[in-house]
Amino acid sequence: MQGITPETTDYKHLVYEVDSEHVCWLTLNRPEKLNAMNLRLIAELQAGLLRADRDDTVNVIVIRGNGRGFCAGHDLDEDAAEDRTSIYEYRAHYIHQFEEFTTPWTVTKPVIASIHKYAIGKGFELSLFCDVSIVTSDTRMGYNEVRYGVSGHCMFLPWVVNMKTAKDLLLTGRELTAAQAKEMGLVTEVVEPDQLAEATRRKATLMARLPREMQRMHKMYLNRVYEMQGLRTATDYYLEQVAIMGAQPVPEYAEFSRMTAEKGLRAALDHANARYEGLD
Repeated sequence: MQGITPETTDYKHLVYEVDSEHVCWLTLNRPEKLNAMNLRLIAELQAGLLRADRDDTVNVIVIRGNGRGFCAGHDLDEDAAEDRTSIYEYRAHYIHQFEEFTTPWTVTKPVIASIHKYAIGKGFELSLFCDVSIVTSDTRMGYNEVRYGVSGHCMFLPWVVNMKTAKDLLLTGRELTAAQAKEMGLVTEVVEPDQLAEATRRKATLMARLPREMQRMHKMYLNRVYEMQGLRTATDYYLEQVAIMGAQPVPEYAEFSRMTAEKGLRAALDHANARYEGLD
């Protein structure tokens, strides 16, 4: 979003804090929307990550959510109002947003996702791009937006789980419990809700006390291993696919957008979810 840079310090939807252990805490701060990702929050999150990456007082970055959940996904109200009249312009917009959203992967310092209650859609994908994910036992995760005709954003999933699991999750849009996500390798650690803050603090402090250059070199190496296997090529291909699908929505999403505009998001969600009743 224009005007938001790593030099920005006046955030609307993000809280930026650095503690005495050289940990930067980035808090998603749209609690009234369950921290759903709108264009402003995505831009502010990228700016905060880049600011922390350049800050010599920061060794580790934590992303967490304020309120009742980590992140409930994409802001579907904003999404329904997006201009899709030009395929080229929508593609350019989507490529820019992709670059913003994948910043946890591209920054040089370790990034921890500290997750409670919800990590759905974009919230789920954000956690996949972080180096470590600590989640509470009551967390729900997954790509349920595909059920409304909304495609996944970055498609990192095939690089984290095996083929059968990736197909199961993406072709059903089903949500996972924290225990299921841990078993599949989608999260690092599962803790009870009242233990999340302390577990995150301990992990971040441990990582922050390691030599910073050692951390950065190893993150760069590990990322490069996956990129050499084709991660970049695969995500670029998916990005092209999704840009076209976004500019030319499937009929189910067109109906979902119409209902959102006419009756509100809750009514649109209830209508879309009715056809999956009893099948999960």
